[in-house]
Amino acid sequence: MRLRALPVVTAIAAATFLGVAASPAQAGTGLLLGVHPTGSDDWGNFNQDPVDHPGNNQDVPGDAIRACDVTGDTWAVTAWLDVNRNGTWDRTVTTSGHVSDYCSPWKTGNLAENTKVTLKVCHTKAGHRPKNCEEGDSVA
Repeated sequence: MRLRALPVVTAIAAATFLGVAASPAQAGTGLLLGVHPTGSDDWGNFNQDPVDHPGNNQDVPGDAIRACDVTGDTWAVTAWLDVNRNGTWDRTVTTSGHVSDYCSPWKTGNLAENTKVTLKVCHTKAGHRPKNCEEGDSVA
């Protein structure tokens, strides 16, 4: 999926979430948590509630994560989701294997209301340690 074809919600996330974390929110608020690797315009995000974009095939599932690479620096973007903040990464997405200006597909799975999550986003490359990692926490 090319960046220019992404749903409006992604453009809002990229423009709005310039820090490493969003404020915690309660279920039902339509939370979109966006995290940038340190010093980068790339990002990963967690979408709490489904978003319906009628007629354009760009619906966004709830309880879903994805990674977006827009910098073209030869490093991929990987996002991990830790459900219940227990130190185990339960869901992973990456842009690895794709040229920049690419977002991974959404990866989803139902979460109970008020579940606490951590989203970690790093630059990754085969044979190298992840770098520029940042985390954001919230309540889903």
